[in-house]
This record gives sequence, structure tokens and C-alpha cells, in this order.
Amino acid sequence: MIDSIEITNWKTHKKTRLEFQKGVNVLIGVMGAGKSSAMDAICFGLFGTFPALLSKRVSLEELIMSRPSQETEAEVKLSFSVGEDQYNVTRIIGNRGNSAKLEKNGEYIQSQPTKVTEEVENILKVDYDTFSRVVYSEQNQLDYFLGLAKGPRKKEIDHMLGLDTFALAEENATSLINRIKDIVKAEEEALSRIDEKELRKELELIKEQKEQLQKEQGSLLADEKKAKTELERTQARLESLRKDLERKRKITDEIAQLMGKSTTIAKEVKKLDAMKIDEKEIAAKKRELESKESDLKKKIEDKRKAVTLLTRRVAALEESIKSNKEKQAKRDKITAEIKGHDLKSTKERMEQESRAWKVLTDEVAAKQSRAEELNEWLKELNKHISKCPLCERTLDEDLKKKLIADKSSLAESLGKEIRDAIKSSEEKYKHIRQLNELQDRLAAAEGKLQDYRDVDKLLEKEKAEHDKETEELGSENVALDKLSKEYDALREPLSRIRADLQSVEKRKEFEAELMRAKEILDKKSDELRLIAADDNMLYSAQEKVTKQSAEHSNLSARLKSNLQMLAQMESQEKDKEKQVRIIDIAVKTIAARQKQVQNLNKFKGALVETGAMLRNRLVTSINNLMQGLWPQLYPYGDYTSIRLNAKRDDYLLEVNAGMNGTDEWIQVDGTASGGERSIGCLAMRIALAMVTVPNLRWLILDEPTHNIDSAGISKMIEILGDELPNIVDQIFIITHEDALKQISLARVYTLERDKGTNAPTTIAQP
Repeated sequence: MIDSIEITNWKTHKKTRLEFQKGVNVLIGVMGAGKSSAMDAICFGLFGTFPALLSKRVSLEELIMSRPSQETEAEVKLSFSVGEDQYNVTRIIGNRGNSAKLEKNGEYIQSQPTKVTEEVENILKVDYDTFSRVVYSEQNQLDYFLGLAKGPRKKEIDHMLGLDTFALAEENATSLINRIKDIVKAEEEALSRIDEKELRKELELIKEQKEQLQKEQGSLLADEKKAKTELERTQARLESLRKDLERKRKITDEIAQLMGKSTTIAKEVKKLDAMKIDEKEIAAKKRELESKESDLKKKIEDKRKAVTLLTRRVAALEESIKSNKEKQAKRDKITAEIKGHDLKSTKERMEQESRAWKVLTDEVAAKQSRAEELNEWLKELNKHISKCPLCERTLDEDLKKKLIADKSSLAESLGKEIRDAIKSSEEKYKHIRQLNELQDRLAAAEGKLQDYRDVDKLLEKEKAEHDKETEELGSENVALDKLSKEYDALREPLSRIRADLQSVEKRKEFEAELMRAKEILDKKSDELRLIAADDNMLYSAQEKVTKQSAEHSNLSARLKSNLQMLAQMESQEKDKEKQVRIIDIAVKTIAARQKQVQNLNKFKGALVETGAMLRNRLVTSINNLMQGLWPQLYPYGDYTSIRLNAKRDDYLLEVNAGMNGTDEWIQVDGTASGGERSIGCLAMRIALAMVTVPNLRWLILDEPTHNIDSAGISKMIEILGDELPNIVDQIFIITHEDALKQISLARVYTLERDKGTNAPTTIAQP
């Protein structure tokens, strides 16, 4: 049973909650009040779609409320029960995407929209297609199928009954049989154009030629391998000779370089010998001069440190003297600025002036208070009164005028006194501020002068120290210059001695290098004698490689040619074998296809027979249910019964017009009135629901009273209230017909909406 639905921002519903009961539930309202959209929301909650959405008559975006306000998402919450279990489905559509959630007895089951739909279909044991065909009748579509031609009508009702799969299977079987026959015919024609005997003969010839080529290829391969081995051996010998000759030329060049280098070194040794240098004497002299050089270096370094220290001390004294001179100047300037002023007397004067200013400000405040009182008194006198505002004595006009004149004069005089006092007070305050500033300057000056009290003594002491340090620095610089000159005088003889010693060391190095060059020269000469290769041997090897290379290339070309011919033979052989296989396969395939046609004809016959049998059983069940419903639904006596007559190419809804025991069936379409058509289709709709979805005893009817007269409506009210709840567990009626409010025990919701102001749907329960 569907227990309730809550829809938010869904088309015209801002926030609507509907609770349903077992039996009949009625939604009444004018067109556009939101009745059908509520039923669409039920279908959407269960299956994520509804007929108008699936057929694209409306889009998902159009389901979100746009007036009176533009919303960003819409929500459907549906609650239904199956047995003892309670299920809740929530679906949301909006700018951030679509979502869904399914709960069972308050616990989460599924959250993906498609998975939720699949789970709901499993729970209800019905899919959307069946639900929309037999449970949910769209607005004014109760007699929709009667207006169809017989072909489409047959297809629609077969679809409603689930029999369209048999018709589709039969149609597909026929199409498949015809296709297979066409294929067999084409394959037989193709086989008739092939000379199979000639094809097999060509294949044998190709195999013989291929075998002969393979034998020749074996012999050529052996010859080519042998020629290749001999060529590689000769090429290796040629490469070895080239390397030996290259090494021989390299050694010859190295020997020539060594001989030239040895000659040059011998000449340098001869020059050094001519200098006749006594190494021991020179070494002793060098030690003596280096000792003296080291002693002078130390003395110079010590003297430089003393000069640096004195220089820093003199610079520090000069900086301190400069700073103290600046302090003297600042002291003299401050002394000149405060000349004639005393901090103590200035402070006393400021205190006297402050007391005088306080007296003036008190005087101003008192006079201002008197002036305010006088002004208040004048305001009262200027009013239309006959009594004094202070003593309340009676005043005549002359006395009143005199009092006003006297008080006004007094107020003017008092105002002048106040202004003069304020001016004096301001001048006095300005003078106090000047004295205060002077006091601050004098206090600061006394503090600074205290800092400068010893500056003269300090300056005199620093000047004496500066003169002394300057004199000492001059003496140290003179001594440093003398030591530097002595050090410079040592540099030239010491450099000559060092150069002579370097010449001695150089001669020793030359002698060692001559010995090494002789050893290498002997070794290279021995290595050169061991190399036997010459240019004649190289030329002979090159000619042999050229000849063997030509022989190998010839054999390789013949091998390549044979391989190409073998490849062609193999390709031709494969092609012929493929053609032979195709013929064999085609023969087998034709036989198999002919067998398939026989089996498919049997299957087609079984489909036709099964479909007819199932159709008869379903139609019989539907007619039995309709026959039981008809007397309760139809309020008149001119049609005694109703049936659905299943033809091979059509379905006819017929009523029995026979009287007095006669049997006269006529079609509802074209004969019955609009109301009779609707009642007949309602009976068929109920019967279809009971037969095709026996486990789900629901029925949704949108405007079921379409084309039904008042008598028919009265009968329908009676049936919907008294009879139909015994057959269907839960019925939903969407209507604009106020008379349906009279259905007994029905839960009725009245939907209202001011379309002129685009107001949302409101719900009223009578």
C-alpha cells in the first residue's frame, strides 16, 4: 500500500504532504491545481520516471518549481508498505545532479537512482512498463486504445498483456528464415560458378614445383654458408694486417720523435755545464741569505703591528677630541639660550599664574550661571503672564516692561563681563603654557649641562696624549722604513742564487729524461723488428676478399631469388587450399542452414500456438472479471454483458445488446456513447490490472468520469465506494468532478491554486 508522499518544489507544489488510506483516495481540483503532478510524483518516486517524462513531453528541469520563485532542486519522498515491511524512497533532482535513497524499516538499502529503481521493482514484483500500462491510467486516456486503428490497437493491447514478445519473436523468426533461405540460394549460386576439379589439379602442380625449389634451396644454402665462412676468415686476416701496418707506422713515428727530443735535451745539458756552477757553495750562501731574510721579516712584522696599534690609538684620540669639542659647542649654546632664566623661579611663576587662572575660570562659571538664570527669567517675563515668575506678585504692563528693560540691560552687562573674563582667562592660560614650555626647556638644559661638566679637563688630557702618541708613531714609521729597505736589498742576490740552484736541478732532470728516452727507444726498436706485415701482404689479402665477396654475393642473390619464388609458391598454395576449404565449408554450411530453416519453421509454429493459447487464457480471465464488474459499473439495462474479443489482427471491446435470451454482440467503438465507452474501458482497465499484476492490487485513474453522464457518475460513485475496494486494495482518483467527493469512506483531498498570481498548490481536507 502507498502510505504517503511528500513533494517539495515539484512543479506547483511548494511543500505538499498527502497521506493515503487503504481503499479509495480522491484528489479533486480545477485544471492546473496540481492533481496529476501529484500522481506523477508517486510514479517518479517508485520508478524514477512517469509517462510524460519518458515520452519527453516534459523535461526534468521543468519539474523544478519556477514560479512564483525559481528553485534549484525538487524532492519526492514516498512511503509504501509490503506485508509487514515499511519502505521509504527519496529522490532529488536539481542543479547539483540527481540522487536517490531507499530505506527499509528505517535502515539504508540503496542510494544510486538506477539501483533504487531495480530494488523497488524487485520488492513490488512489477516493472515500470507494466505499472504504466495497467496500473496508472493517464489523464483522459482510459479509452485511448479504442481510437486506434486495428493494427496499432492489436500491438498496444498485446503489449499491455505482455504478448507482444510472442508476435515479435514470430516476426523475427519469419525474417530470419527468409534471410537464411536467401543466403543458401546465394551460396549455391556461388558454388555453381567454381570448377572444383581444375582447382584441385592446380593445387597439386604447385606442391610439386614447391618441393623441387626446396631441394635446390638446400644445396644453395650449404654453398653460401661455406663461401661466407671463407670470406669472413680472409676479412679477419686483412683486418689483422691493417692493424699491424698501422702499429708499425705509429712506432716508427714515435722513434723519430724520441730521437729528436734526446738531441734537444743533450744540447740543454751542454749549456748548463758551461755555466760551471758550484752547487755546495751556492747552497751555503742561500742558507745564509734566507736566515737573514727570515729575521728581517719578523722584525718588519713586529714593527708593522706597533705602527698599526699606534695609528688606531691616534685615530681614536682624534675622534674623541672631535666629539668633546662638539660637546663644548653644545654646552656654550645651551648656556647662551638659558641665560637670564632660572628653573626654580620659573616654576614658582607658573604656579602663581595657574592659581590666578583658576580664580578667573571660577569667576566665569559663576557669571555664566547668573546669566543663564537671568535669561530664563526674561523668557518667562516675555510670555503672556501677569505675575512675577519669582515672587508671583501681580504685574501691570508698565512694570513688566520696566523689569524686562532692567533685566535685559543687566544681562547685556553681565555678558560683556563674561566675554572679558573669558578673554583674560585664555590669555592667562596661554602664558601658563609658555611658562610650562620654558620650564621643560630649562630642566632639559640643566640635565645636558650636567653631562658636559668635565668636558674641558677631558679635552686637555686627550690633546696631550694625542701629541705624545703622534710623536711615537713618527719614530716607529722611520724604523719600519729602514727595515723595509734592508729587506729589499736582500731580494736581488737571493733571487740570483735561487736561479742558479734551479739550473742545477734542471740539469739533473734532463739527465734522467735522457735515460728514460733511451730505454723507450730501445723497447720501440725491438717491437718494430717483431712486426712482419708489409704493403704487398696487405694488397694480396684485399684482392682475395674482393674475389670471395663476389662469389658470396652471387650465391646470396640466387638464394634470395629462390626464396621469393618459394614465397610465391606458398602464397599460391595457401590461396588454392583456402579456396578448396571454402568449397568444403560452403557445402557443409548450406546443409546446416537448410537444417536451421526446418528447425525455425517448427519453432515459429510453436510460438504461434503458444501465443494463441496464452492469449485465449488471458482474454478468458479478463472477460470473466469484466463480466462480474459490468453489472456493478453499468447503470442501464440495454447492454447485459461485456467482453474483449481477440481476433488474429485486432482486439474488439464488445457489449451484448441481446434481449430476451438472444446473443447479439456489438462493438463499443462506434456504437456506444462516450460514457458507455469510458465505463467499458474502466471495466477492462480493472480486469487487466487484476490479471497482469495480481500481487499489486493498486489502480490509479486520472479523470475517469470523462464523457460519463450524471447517472453513470452516480453509479461509479457507488461502485468506487462499495464494490471496487473489495476487488482492488488501493484506488487513486484524480478528478475535477466534485460529485466524487461523495464516494463513501474515501479520503478526499481538495487541491487549490491561485493561477493568476502563480501561487503554489494548497491542500484542503473536507
